[in-house]
Amino acid sequence: MGLFKRFKDVICAKTSAILHELEKPDEQLDYMYEKLIEEKKKVDIAVRDAIAAKHTMEKDLQSAQKEAVNAHEKAKEYRSKAIALEAKLGELEGAKLEEAKAQVQRYNDVVTQLLSTEAHQKARAEDLKKSLENAKIRVRALEEKQIDLKTKIQRFKAKKDDLTVDWKMAKAEEKVNSALAGVGSEIGDIDITVSRMEERIKTKQAKAAAAAEMAGSTGVGIGTKEVGVSSIEKELKLEEDLAALDAELKK
Repeated sequence: MGLFKRFKDVICAKTSAILHELEKPDEQLDYMYEKLIEEKKKVDIAVRDAIAAKHTMEKDLQSAQKEAVNAHEKAKEYRSKAIALEAKLGELEGAKLEEAKAQVQRYNDVVTQLLSTEAHQKARAEDLKKSLENAKIRVRALEEKQIDLKTKIQRFKAKKDDLTVDWKMAKAEEKVNSALAGVGSEIGDIDITVSRMEERIKTKQAKAAAAAEMAGSTGVGIGTKEVGVSSIEKELKLEEDLAALDAELKK
């Protein structure tokens, strides 16, 4: 068990390290933002459906109230006919009387049905009122959540944009610092190379100065092509001068 636990811990540690390296803040923030947008779409649909259901209840309530009123008006109409016909029963006899009584009964039956319909529609209207009030409360709650979620998403996006900029800036700084660190590690070699080049230049300059000095000591001017007089040439010149002197004495 001890070996297995160590193996498990090592695997978990390695996996965590790999995930840490793979996890990029900008990508994670974009992913979370997309998830929030998807959730907002679901909330928007839920709010839309709730509002649609509320509107349906409102129409049903209006319909129930209208049907109750219509049933009541028709009940009054048929009851008026029944009362009017009942008032004439005393004037009728035989089959006409029986027919009139049957008609009165039919009128009253319709009135009874209409009053039942009115009562049903009123009861339905009351239920719809309660359901509608509850629906309005739920819709308001959903709309508040929708607004709250929208605000949170806006704040998250603003924070996401800031963090993304910070992340990109941090990566740029890391690259620059890494480059500078690499240069810093080579500064010692660069200094040595510069010093060596300076020594070589100084040596070359010294050799040039020495050559110039040697050229001056042999009678060769710097920047000219003149050659110094040799000893043989001096002797020949001296002999020529002596010969010229002898010739002058002979005159």
